[in-house]
Amino acid sequence: MLCFAQLVFSQVVPAPNIQPLDAKNGINKFKLCSFFEIHKANLKEMPAKNDVHVKWYTYTGTDVSTVFDYTIRQLDLGYYKNKLYKILVQFEGTEEEEADNIKSKLDLLFGPGKEIEKDDDPTCKYVWEATKVYLYFEYNRKEINLFMSSKILGKQIILDEL
Repeated sequence: MLCFAQLVFSQVVPAPNIQPLDAKNGINKFKLCSFFEIHKANLKEMPAKNDVHVKWYTYTGTDVSTVFDYTIRQLDLGYYKNKLYKILVQFEGTEEEEADNIKSKLDLLFGPGKEIEKDDDPTCKYVWEATKVYLYFEYNRKEINLFMSSKILGKQIILDEL
């Protein structure tokens, strides 16, 4: 009887609000923790980066050309054990107005980003962090980048190293 009451109660009481960043869980059609096979046909393997646990690919499909109406120069996807761990969006433009507009849209969606300050570094950096997702935005006169990663897979990498 107690199990039945718990089942009924769990169906009636709504789940707590999920943070918007966790609810989004990715960029465009790329969802963190999704399987490699979903986008395999449009991925070109990249040379290894400094993270030995992650296999990097450039997305070669033509269906995702913008984020927030700004042109993407390159979209890279990092996989850990065939699950999407990291997404890197490199924007085509470098104008401060474009960077400010992207930052404003991120603030509107996920709340104000926390600025990361480094002495003598011309790059502006902001971070948003939720339970499952980490979002990082940076820009300077040379580039504008948006980076998202799965905290779940990040913890899994650490556990696998033990």
